[in-house]
Amino acid sequence: MTIALPASAQAAGTTLYVSTTGSDANSGTARSPYRTVQKCAATAVAGDTCVIASGTYRETVTPAHDGNASARITFRRAAGADVIIDGSDRVTDWSVVTASDLSKLQAADPSLSGSDFSAAASEGKIFQTGVTLNPALPGNQVFVDGGMLGEAQWPYPGTDPSRPNHNYADSGTTDTLYDSALTQPAGYWKGATLTSHNWFVSETGTVTSSGVGSVTAAGLPACVGLSPNQQNLYSLTGKLQAFSHSGQWFYDQATHKLYMWMADNGDPSAHTVEAKQREVAIDLSGRSYISVVGIDIRAATAQTSATSTHNVLDDMTANYVSHYIDLKVDPGKVTPADACDVLTAGETTSGILLRGSANTLRNSRIHYSAGNGVLLSGSGNVVSNNLITHVDYRGSYAAGINVLGSNQTITHNTVTNSGRSDINIDNKVAGTTSSGHDISYNDLSDYGNLVVDVGAIYVCCQVDLAGTKIHHNNLHDAALFAASAPAPGVYLDLSTYNGTVYDNVAWNRTTYGVVLINPNGGSTSGNRIYNNTSGTDPKSVSLFGGTYSDTEVANNIGDADTMAGVTSSNNLPHTSDPQFTNPGAHDFTLKPTSPARGWAVVRPPATDGYTDAAPSAGAYQYRAPLWKAGVATETTKVQAESYAEGAGVSTHAAGTGTVLGSFDGGDWTRYDDVDFGSGRDLLAADLGSEPPYSGGRFEIRVDSSTGPVIGAVTVENTGAWDTYLSQTVPITPTSGVHDVYLKALGTGPGVANIDHFSVFRMVPR
Repeated sequence: MTIALPASAQAAGTTLYVSTTGSDANSGTARSPYRTVQKCAATAVAGDTCVIASGTYRETVTPAHDGNASARITFRRAAGADVIIDGSDRVTDWSVVTASDLSKLQAADPSLSGSDFSAAASEGKIFQTGVTLNPALPGNQVFVDGGMLGEAQWPYPGTDPSRPNHNYADSGTTDTLYDSALTQPAGYWKGATLTSHNWFVSETGTVTSSGVGSVTAAGLPACVGLSPNQQNLYSLTGKLQAFSHSGQWFYDQATHKLYMWMADNGDPSAHTVEAKQREVAIDLSGRSYISVVGIDIRAATAQTSATSTHNVLDDMTANYVSHYIDLKVDPGKVTPADACDVLTAGETTSGILLRGSANTLRNSRIHYSAGNGVLLSGSGNVVSNNLITHVDYRGSYAAGINVLGSNQTITHNTVTNSGRSDINIDNKVAGTTSSGHDISYNDLSDYGNLVVDVGAIYVCCQVDLAGTKIHHNNLHDAALFAASAPAPGVYLDLSTYNGTVYDNVAWNRTTYGVVLINPNGGSTSGNRIYNNTSGTDPKSVSLFGGTYSDTEVANNIGDADTMAGVTSSNNLPHTSDPQFTNPGAHDFTLKPTSPARGWAVVRPPATDGYTDAAPSAGAYQYRAPLWKAGVATETTKVQAESYAEGAGVSTHAAGTGTVLGSFDGGDWTRYDDVDFGSGRDLLAADLGSEPPYSGGRFEIRVDSSTGPVIGAVTVENTGAWDTYLSQTVPITPTSGVHDVYLKALGTGPGVANIDHFSVFRMVPR
């Protein structure tokens, strides 16, 4: 029998060193470090450690050897270092598009005349350079000063790819979309890529013809067509004609020319411009017993493979892990072909790819992915204490965390701002058995930004969840867009069965309640729905039509549907007033006088810890230890209206209480003595904005109105000034107590309304 030793008892090995000032011809000592991380990866054997100095390493790191249970191979940053493995390369040698250049482009494509591109080029705002972008990538991606710049798109999408501006189709057929906003002449959009987000489907096709008021595309699936169902948001990319605003780029595959219209209308040479060239930053395929600690990745992903085991990714910040525009059927699809297979786009190929067995991703931050934040496949892998934001911004069945395989553990994660669902199990790639998973203590919000008919946790279709438990999750604040259709906390769709869902709490726009079961006219059985709390919505459990058997719904707070074949008992109706402790602050524990006390029947483990003669209904047993969901943090929260001094701002009452408003360009507020503890590196703010004001910016300064800028926020559209969604941005690591200034940039009106903000840092679990 082999016993894995704790980290402190690992077999001693050699410590090797890497620095951007080193050379791969060196010996790898502290005084003679390697230049590349890959050189260390090729050299290190069981027990060795690669210590990496600050810098950006533009490479793919592929270890050549395995560790073992008593002697891991470890890659870690040097003390105090910032290390990034980057999938992008610098792009230089910019020149302005001249009148001669423009004439040649217009001669090749006469429809370019009169376009926004031509107008901007005539004013000297469009620049170009020759560069060959990696044709093997699923999509090109360009960055300016560290942030992703959007590909040229009509209409202008704004700065947030997960909550973009779109046009809405008036009507459509299987392959033709009609919209009065399409005022461009015939042929203008021929060859462009059409993206449509319609009902539960996102799809792309190539425009074969266009006229005033319509575009026709080939390559579209026949799943729901282009006739608006719940809606039809669409956009057009892939042509110079799609340049509709500053702050965009276009790459011509044929001529290898990259065109750019900078947000400031200036020369890209004054900025750091980079383009993605590598798909993978850290490749642990086939490797085992390797730890990667404190190493960040950017514009690329990290992956293990089906034969990888016992690897650990710890304390990683991964920005822009996957990107693509075209939505294609996933190569990992396992079901027979059907018209809706495009739903699978990116499901097994995007995000941090945690395949194999007993691998772990923990204490990490994942921001921005066209597809998944994390893919789990294989068995016995763990995703714990990770912050995952701005994912699935192409709107397929990819998700914040996409779950395949068996016996996976997904716990204490915070997932927010996803195109569809925050956690997804889809039979098209996962198969019809999804057993033994533990999905618990996660905080899941802001889901359904691009399509509807979603869940914070979504499972479909005819999936056997035997042994899978979904419990102690916070499920809240479905996207405004999604709330017009089913957007429950947990959605067991299309005859999913044998699910056990207990002790979850849902609030704000979780339409159809904490749990929705939809047999879709078929049958479902074996589901157990216990002790869930609907905090603000009337429903706790919704049951759509079909045949039910061996199903129990008990001890939930909120209205619970009944059906033949369902044992329904001890559910506390919405009208009974459960007397939550502080529902305005999302505290749905029970007051001493709550009728939910003693209301329930014993259903372990959902009712474990009860102290009354009988259990309480809902997710919190009265006076039992309080459970918490989401990542562990050290946090200082500040109410925005509590400023000590300000200029140009005012306060007013909103649904969430008193908030800060009238925050326009040039306005500012000061907050005294904000505690940053031993070091905070993230800021979260609950913000409200509406078109056309979204995209306003404010910066965070410390110590004085002209003090150091530690961060900046670009405000997303939330639909209305007093509809608040949380935005999280990095800030310069800051410790101690400081006065904090929020300063609105520019001179225009309507930057944001602010409910509250927090400075925080994640702490390991």
